[in-house]
Amino acid sequence: MRTPLLYVCAVGLAFLLAGCASTRPGTLPAPRPLSDTLSAYEAPRDGPSPTQGLLRRPDGWSEAPGDTITLQESLALALANNSRLQSFNWEVRAQEARALQAGLWPNPVLGTETEDLSTEEPIGDFVDSEQLVQVSQPIELWGRPGKRRDVAEQDRALAGWDYEAARLDVVSQTTRAFVGLVAAERRVQLARELVRLSEEVFQTVSRQVEIGEVSPVEKERARVPLSQARIRLRRAQEAQESARTTLAGQWGRPDTTAFSAVRGTFGPVDPVPPLGAVKDALGQNPALARQGDEIERAEAVLSLEKRDRFPVPSLTAGWQRFGGRSGSDQTAFKAGIALPLPLFDRNQGAVQRAEYRFQRARTQREEVRVRLDTTLSRAYRSLVSTQNEAQTIAGETFPAAQSAFESVRQGYRQGKFSYLEVLDAQRTLFDVRRQRVRALSSYYQARTRVERLVATPLESLQ
Repeated sequence: MRTPLLYVCAVGLAFLLAGCASTRPGTLPAPRPLSDTLSAYEAPRDGPSPTQGLLRRPDGWSEAPGDTITLQESLALALANNSRLQSFNWEVRAQEARALQAGLWPNPVLGTETEDLSTEEPIGDFVDSEQLVQVSQPIELWGRPGKRRDVAEQDRALAGWDYEAARLDVVSQTTRAFVGLVAAERRVQLARELVRLSEEVFQTVSRQVEIGEVSPVEKERARVPLSQARIRLRRAQEAQESARTTLAGQWGRPDTTAFSAVRGTFGPVDPVPPLGAVKDALGQNPALARQGDEIERAEAVLSLEKRDRFPVPSLTAGWQRFGGRSGSDQTAFKAGIALPLPLFDRNQGAVQRAEYRFQRARTQREEVRVRLDTTLSRAYRSLVSTQNEAQTIAGETFPAAQSAFESVRQGYRQGKFSYLEVLDAQRTLFDVRRQRVRALSSYYQARTRVERLVATPLESLQ
């Protein structure tokens, strides 16, 4: 009696072990050249770490408030602590777990039955009843678990591309926020200088009023631009604080920025590589690079749906004891197989749907390429336009305005020009200087947008 029972248990154990196969952990896509020099957040496979939520700082950066921060330090902080980037990486881990689950066999089912129980003495009569113990196991043939695992691993690969796209977004957004803060600090400097010059002009006019060279009305007129300059300074300082909060928000600390300024200036306007060289690097864009995995996933789904056309047999093995009431007390081993008959449902619709989506994935790759190419062309034209504007202002407009202001200010001290002419020259100079900051900021913002599209630093494409 014990031998068949042990045999049944051994068969059940074999079925159980057949479902314990695991899959290998996937690998993330290689970081794009734009962000491959800095490490980004990577979720641990064994779950959240005890230090989850703590701010991680790049090596060598002081934690003391009042420090200045560079672009590289800003990028390192953002890549290590950005919550959006972390959420995408946790999705990668979730897809890895899904791939593990998809490759497992269904669990066996252990069942037992008892027959011929007496209604008069149900407990005492149990020994003389007939008993059945059996294990059934669906057998997924034709590589079904492997095909499901292939689909799940392609989903994990797509989640990896989403993570890489989010990583590039963090790099791009942090760079743009850094550029915005540099521009805001430059505007504060200009506003302070304008206040200083306005105070200087006001004091000059005041002295001339005291000695009777000009009318007292001129002093009141000089007070107006001084007041306006102070208002502009307060607005520039408020915009600077907003820009600092925006930058710190990239690493999840908008409430406490922990730095007082950025260490960076608008350098020379670098030449823009030819459009052809930029378009050649478009394949680095994650949205385009992931299209290959999209096609492979659609193909894997089609292969899985074709496998699902075939029935899944179910094997049954068990041990039965019968004849206890008659005194024979015999035991027997039972085995069986159940096979669904695919008469009506042969998964026809699902196969056809998978074929259509496979063709859609192949067509979509070209659509994405055309869309990115169009977007890149517009961004490139904007970059060239801002480059020309910044170069024209730096090479022509600003030197002329600076020279005109110095000449008028010296002439005013010598009595050659009126106060209105000095005020007009000063206003023109600072308008040009603000325009120069705006043009440089627009140039670096446009350069960042182009680099995000090709996921490559433009200087490497020269």
